Amino acid sequence: MQPLIEFKEYQLAFEQANQMVPVIRGIDLAIYPGETLAIIGESGSGKSVLCRSLLRLFQTSVKTEGQILFKGEDILDLDKKDLRQLRGKKIAMIFQDPMTSLNPVIKVGKQIRESILEHQSISKKAARAEAILLMKELGISDAEKRYHHYPHQFSGGQRQRIVIAMAVACRPEVLIADEATTALDPTTQAQILALIKTIQKKYHMTVLLVEL
Repeated sequence: MQPLIEFKEYQLAFEQANQMVPVIRGIDLAIYPGETLAIIGESGSGKSVLCRSLLRLFQTSVKTEGQILFKGEDILDLDKKDLRQLRGKKIAMIFQDPMTSLNPVIKVGKQIRESILEHQSISKKAARAEAILLMKELGISDAEKRYHHYPHQFSGGQRQRIVIAMAVACRPEVLIADEATTALDPTTQAQILALIKTIQKKYHMTVLLVEL
């Protein structure tokens, strides 16, 4: 079996005060279809940066060396069009704070619907129906009604379920959970992790878990 993702001698440095500060040094890693991989380390160790590298989500100037291969294609060489297709459709990410992923002034149903329409050529009506179905599958009760609610009307755990719905809306091959349960209470953490495991099996995804 061929790896789905390969890091080959990957290095990354951030530019700070006109200097390059090494963050990741010489990573070699192969990840196979359907695997679950946990990346564990203390805060600031570079685990989130490593995962964000798969989507080239950098907040500052960076210098990279080596390769990040997805199905044999180097992500670091993708143009803007191909990178946009990669994000969401092939690799999706769940962030630690769901409020950073949700627009507070747009109803959650519309946000899920737009995630579907971004990568699927279907009608708004069909996308709405799919969004409601996703909400139900992910444990949001009374989904038809709550489709019209805003993010602040949901609990932290429910907001994270909404974010997961947005992430899996396009059936990505890889789901990255970047400390997705850190801000939640232990009971809700267990529920979210179980939910991720369930959708992984259902949609045959590869999952990367970033944890402290």
